[in-house]
Amino acid sequence: GGNLDRKLIYSRFKAVKSFRPTGDDRDNIVFTCCAFSGDGNFLMAGTSIGDMKMYNVSSGDETTYQLHESSVTNIQPSRDNKLVLTSSSWRQPYSKLWSVGEFLDEKCSFAEDEYVEFSKLVQDKLIGTRTEGVATVYDMHTGKLVRTLRPRYYNDYHFNRACFDPTDELILCDGVLWDYRMQKEIHKFDKLNQNLSGVFHPSGLEIISNTEVWDIRTFHLQRTVPQLDQCRIVFNTAGNIIFGLQLEQEYDDEPKFETSFRTFDCSDYSSIATIEVKKSVIGLCPQWDDMSIGVVEQGSNDAIESVVRLYDVGRSRDTEEDQEDGGEEEEEEGDDDGFTDDDDDDDDDDMQDDDGNDSLFGSNSDSNDNWGFDGSGDEDEEEYNMEDDDFDAGEEEQDNDETADDQDNVEHVDNMEDNDNIQDNGDHDSNDDNWEDIEVEEIPFQED
Repeated sequence: GGNLDRKLIYSRFKAVKSFRPTGDDRDNIVFTCCAFSGDGNFLMAGTSIGDMKMYNVSSGDETTYQLHESSVTNIQPSRDNKLVLTSSSWRQPYSKLWSVGEFLDEKCSFAEDEYVEFSKLVQDKLIGTRTEGVATVYDMHTGKLVRTLRPRYYNDYHFNRACFDPTDELILCDGVLWDYRMQKEIHKFDKLNQNLSGVFHPSGLEIISNTEVWDIRTFHLQRTVPQLDQCRIVFNTAGNIIFGLQLEQEYDDEPKFETSFRTFDCSDYSSIATIEVKKSVIGLCPQWDDMSIGVVEQGSNDAIESVVRLYDVGRSRDTEEDQEDGGEEEEEEGDDDGFTDDDDDDDDDDMQDDDGNDSLFGSNSDSNDNWGFDGSGDEDEEEYNMEDDDFDAGEEEQDNDETADDQDNVEHVDNMEDNDNIQDNGDHDSNDDNWEDIEVEEIPFQED
């Protein structure tokens, strides 16, 4: 039952709000990533110029913070909403730790770590990713480096990101599995793709690397999921759904992102749905309660329009929205910060259902009383029925007259035939009484 519920819920997404950059330089800003705050009240979006836009989800108010000198590639707030980690694409320091208050204050910087994230179970540590498959671990309270994990042989994945397992006891970096407590290299997985190094399954028993699923207990290849090929994986907060985002691909010597994202069931890796958004999907983040997701979308190269769109999970899009091809691109700026009024649509649907039922039940007085109609149209209905009765009566009279005429014609024809027979037998009489007698008597055929 739970699997069916998940398949139903995570096959439906409805866009409810859009966030676009404002200001004089809004045409030059492109969103690169997004994340919800720990309390879910704010949506943080990184930009290509090193800024972070923070939007109030309820009011749509925007606040801008200058974080890096290059494009922001990752944003991760802590669960208690007191700290934020950010990473950039180039120019040191690559990553920074910020304290959240009335303003964002830089608490610590990580010059050589291209990517940083919090530990999973207890967010008291940070893990960083460096070149040549090196992973670093920092104590968040002191900001000091406590581990440097350097493999004997590294795989050199293009999108390598070191991460903890759900228990914070194991570390995966560049396809190499480490024991954090003993600082020991446990196993190096075979490299079967060039881009994705892998992530831990929320259960902690498997590692997903591109299409391959590895069993941590035996280090054997457990299964392959072809639909996850070249997909960056994002888990929902509950850890039972996988969001798959296609990496940037080369089409006709031009890099492009897919205009859709996919959902998978974590229990069996079965595909749930492919959600088409008609724009390139750059990033995705789930809200802490899994009721909404934020999606970074970007238009075509001819008319670049970058937007972070908020989707409600488990709600179907309206039919009118499905029929509008790219209708969101023509939205006015005044509607960007407002939720769509879905309640009115629901009321209209209910009214349409009522009308449909009325037509099915007919227009008699009993059905009208049952469906709450007043008696304002009864007189007109009576007049209409009376006219119909008169019309029907006239038609009956006309039909009776025509029937009588037809009967007279038939009798006349019969009489003429009988008259011919009488003339042939030589017993013709001109009296009317004889005609009546002829009608009832049978005249035997006489041979000449």
